[in-house]
Amino acid sequence: MIEASQQVTNKPAENITATPKGLYAAFDTFPAPKGAAVHIREFAQTLFTYTGSGLLLVLGDEELPSWQIEGSMQIRRLASGEPNYLKRAMQFGEFVYAHAEMLRNDLQIAHFRDPWGGIPMLDVKNRSYKTVYEVNSLPSIELPARYGNISSRTCAKIRRLEQRCWEEADRIICPSQVIRNCLISLGASADKITVIPNGAHIIDAAQIDIPADAPGQYLIYFGAVQSWQGLEVLFKAMTFLRDLSELKLVLCVSGSKPRLKYLQKLAARMSIEHQLIWQMKVPQIVVSNWLAGAAISVAPLVECARNLTQGCCPIKIVESMAMAKPVIASDLPVVRELIDHNDTGWLIRPDRPSELARAIRILLAHPDECRRIGENAQKKAAASLTWATVTATLAGIYRQLTAENLADPFQP
Repeated sequence: MIEASQQVTNKPAENITATPKGLYAAFDTFPAPKGAAVHIREFAQTLFTYTGSGLLLVLGDEELPSWQIEGSMQIRRLASGEPNYLKRAMQFGEFVYAHAEMLRNDLQIAHFRDPWGGIPMLDVKNRSYKTVYEVNSLPSIELPARYGNISSRTCAKIRRLEQRCWEEADRIICPSQVIRNCLISLGASADKITVIPNGAHIIDAAQIDIPADAPGQYLIYFGAVQSWQGLEVLFKAMTFLRDLSELKLVLCVSGSKPRLKYLQKLAARMSIEHQLIWQMKVPQIVVSNWLAGAAISVAPLVECARNLTQGCCPIKIVESMAMAKPVIASDLPVVRELIDHNDTGWLIRPDRPSELARAIRILLAHPDECRRIGENAQKKAAASLTWATVTATLAGIYRQLTAENLADPFQP
């Protein structure tokens, strides 16, 4: 989530010269200070570059315009005040259907990230476009982790929507082998699925300005703060590091106000508030600046169904690797797809604050090893986890799906 170019600029409507040929729908706010927004930008731009023009359908808020132009890309946002997640998802579905129906004879490829945008695209009759279902998470698994009171009956209904998406979509892409295996176990066709991990831009930390008020030595956690991210585990680990009086933890985080307030109160109850530096909902360039000066990046994912059954590809890990920052992360199958212990990162058993604290001590006490791990991580990222590599694979799928004679900017 560190790319500064995520911000989108307003441009006059007369810049639109073509009817959209690509449609990308995501039930997420865009732009936003989180990894999903970076992923959306990279994938949507790949689709629209391939098709020549495109329409991005996303969520918005009172601060973002409902219609925006960025080069050959139109962005249309649904700003809903509906507090109920599922009702808001239904509103988004109606929003997507209206646009897909209007463009059914013009679109070549329609790409969706969730069933809320996918079912409406599949419902359009006599459509001319091919469809791509991008599975970063399954709501039937993720929503119980986010909303503890959601019923099993509701989850079963959502599962049927997901099933229709993976059965009827022309292709499926997902960011990890863990999700691919999950989908296959649920009945999705293995032949349809391509694993495309998250990417990052390789960055030389020495070329980035570290914040002037940064402490001399600090850890960093950046990203969302949902319960499965393990902030409680990280806070407990910090209580074991009180003797390292100069060590700080920088938190570049986004999330709901209640969740952020809870975490701040938890830090106070644990008497670690003086060890923390909060940077909430800051622009991507600010996150990049803080990451550049960090000694270690931490990703203490918890051991739960959300991370084990359909664990995605943590973009915070990929971006830290791309900046040659050693990552301490939970030893989960999805993390092992990215990190080899004591080579390109450091793995610890999940949900064990004392082990996390011990790993932090070990790496801080051996700066040469810390540097070696970071350098190895960056080499791995440069070899296989750049956005250029990732989006080239995605463009290849688009080429397979369309029989149109398009000028292909991804071909040499």
